[in-house]
This record gives sequence, structure tokens and C-alpha cells, in this order.
Amino acid sequence: MLDPEPRQHARERADGPRGQAADRAALVTLREVFDDARERGDRRPAFTLLAACLDELGVALPERRPNPISLEQARDEWMRRLRSAGRSASALAAYRAALADLIDFLERSGRRGTLFAEETIVAYLDDYRERRRPAPASYYRRFTLLRYFFRWLCARAAVPDPFRDLEAPKKPRQEAAWLTAEEFSRLLEAAGRPRRALPGLAERDRLVLLALVATGLRRSELLALDWGDLDLDGASPSLLVRCGKGGTPRRQPLPAALADELARLRAARSPASASPVFCGLEGKRLQPAILGLIVRRAAERAGVEKRVTAHTLRHTAATWLRQQTGDARLVAAYLGHADLSTVSRYAHVAEQELHEAAAAIAAIPALRTAWAMPAGPASLAAAGRSEAGTARRRTAGRPRRAVPRKPPRTASPAAMTIFPADGL
Repeated sequence: MLDPEPRQHARERADGPRGQAADRAALVTLREVFDDARERGDRRPAFTLLAACLDELGVALPERRPNPISLEQARDEWMRRLRSAGRSASALAAYRAALADLIDFLERSGRRGTLFAEETIVAYLDDYRERRRPAPASYYRRFTLLRYFFRWLCARAAVPDPFRDLEAPKKPRQEAAWLTAEEFSRLLEAAGRPRRALPGLAERDRLVLLALVATGLRRSELLALDWGDLDLDGASPSLLVRCGKGGTPRRQPLPAALADELARLRAARSPASASPVFCGLEGKRLQPAILGLIVRRAAERAGVEKRVTAHTLRHTAATWLRQQTGDARLVAAYLGHADLSTVSRYAHVAEQELHEAAAAIAAIPALRTAWAMPAGPASLAAAGRSEAGTARRRTAGRPRRAVPRKPPRTASPAAMTIFPADGL
């Protein structure tokens, strides 16, 4: 045990008659404070009451030093939590890039010791804006990602959150590009006249475009479709989205005309249940880059000035369906729109309404005209085999070369509409 004698002598030197009287007065005051608090029903712990009393008297308590924590270890644990929660690959990449950029800033600026200070976070955000010149949507996402991370980290480390008093930037209101019926008709016509006259190529590209607009599926959802996910034989045809946004599966109704085309294609191919619905050059599952190429080359040949992607066709489906039905909740449910979940709590969408929505979007003149033309499922089934043979002949012995990406083209204001873009 420690010798109490040195402590006793120090107290005797420091405590004279006046000091002892002040101590006794302070103890009496504290007892009165505690008695008064308990009579008022205040059940806070004694030391919490003591801290509150000292704060009212203007006595500053020393700041609590945060426990030493490795930001790299915290980052790795956070990423593991996100992966186990089933977050998308794009979300994981965004968190990884944001945290790597923050760590690099802390190293360059020598601010590792003040990680939890608001001034450090403000300095980083200023540095990020100056270096990267991000678009408003990119800056908003970077701020939001770091705020979520620090909310978890500060709770874990029991320190104040530096984002607590920072005002978040306003969420940018993005205008969603979509195609008019006339533009989509031109797109389909261009897809039916490919530069390479391969058997089934035009039919495949046309079916891809129709499926994107008629169902409003996301790119990843369309590419992941297997034949076993399709229910084409019942009175209410549908498909199963096994892994939608946020990892949530959903049953998606199919317009009858699209279901008929898919049924004819299935009869021509006789595929296995686990075979992909949409295939590339060698009969394997269609890849995202090839899907983008299908949409882009059709848009270029059609002379559509807007920047058209698979997501643009999803926006087109949303806009057309809203114009047809005037029901935003129906659009949200039909497209699996996660951000409108609060609306669905108060306005339940019945399954029959979703099938009526599929019939409504199929009644759009552009789609009625497209389905009125014969599709030729037999030639479509042969597209993969023909394309594969041509591709091998054209690329045999030829070294690969990098093709520079073209800069994105900006859509004209007249071709834009204000429509909720998140999650579509």
C-alpha cells in the first residue's frame, strides 16, 4: 500500500484554518444541492449532478482525452460491417475512396492527433473541394459517407462527433434525362439496323431496349436474370429480382407482350433454368460494358442528342408510367424505389395494381408499335453463336488496344424533366 504520510503532510501544509472552513462550506453546499435535486425527483447519478453544478458555477472541467484509436483499423472494421450488411459494390468503393482520401489528408497536414476536432473535418472538406472540384452531388455524397462513418466511430470511441454541429450541404436536385416516345421509337429503329449483319443481333438489341423500358429494371437486375426467374406461363406473368437495391428481392410484373416475346425466345433456345436470359457474343451472360454499348450505339445511330444509358431507360419507364397513371406510389413500387419506402407505409400497393401498371406501360403507343412488328425468336436464339464466330475471326491474331473513352455529352435542357432521380 502507498504510504499515507506524504499525502497527510501535504494536506496539512495546504490546509490552514481558512482552507478547512472553505472545504466544510463546499461540502455543505454540495449536500444542499443533492438534497434539493432528490426532492425535485432528479435521479441522476451523484457525479453527474456534481458536474452539472460545477458547470452552472462556471467551473470548467478538463476535457476528456479520447482513447487512442487506429483510423486504419476502424476503417477495416467499418468496411467489414458494410459487407456483412450486404451493401452494394459501389457503396463499398465510395466509402473506401472517401476514407483513403481522409487518411491521406491527415498524413499530409499532420492532423492525425486532432482527428475528432471539428476544425480538422472542416479543413479536410475545404481541401477536398479545392483539390477535386467535385460536382455538388459528389460533394454531398462525400460529406454524407464521412458523417455516417464518424457517427459510428465516435459512439464506439466515446468521444464527441465532429460532424454534430456541421451543417450538411443541401441535397442536389438532379434532373433526370428521359426519352420521349418519338426518341425511343428512333432508338428501336436504329437497333434494328446494326452495322454488322449478324443473325439475331438486331433482335437481341431490340429486346434488351424493350425490356429496360417496359420493366424499369436497373442494369444489374436485368443482367442477373436467369430463365428460372421468369414466370411466363400464368395469367399474370412476372419475373423475380433476386437481389434488388439494398439486397431486397422483389417480384416484378411483366407486360403481356414482353412476356410473349420472352416465351417465344425460351421455346427457341430451350435453355436451362440457371442460364442467363440476355447473352453476349459467346452465349455467356451479357456484361455491363456490352449492355452499355448496345444502348450507346443505338442512340448514336438514332441521332439522339441526349446522353442515353441503361439508367436513362429506367428514368424513361418511370416518367411514362407516371404520365399514364399519375400515381407516384405506384411508380415507386413498380420500380422497386427504395427511397420512397416512407410513402409505401401509408399507401399500400396491392399486387393487382402492379399488374395493372404493367398493362398501362405496355399500352404506351411506342411499345404497342414495337410489339406489333414480328421479333423472329429463332434468329435471336442464334445471335450468340453467330456473333461469337465473327468475333473470333475478326480478333484472331490482333493485339488488344486501349480505346479512349469519349467525354459524356450533356443533355439539352429541353430534353430534361424534374423527377426524383434517387434510386431509379
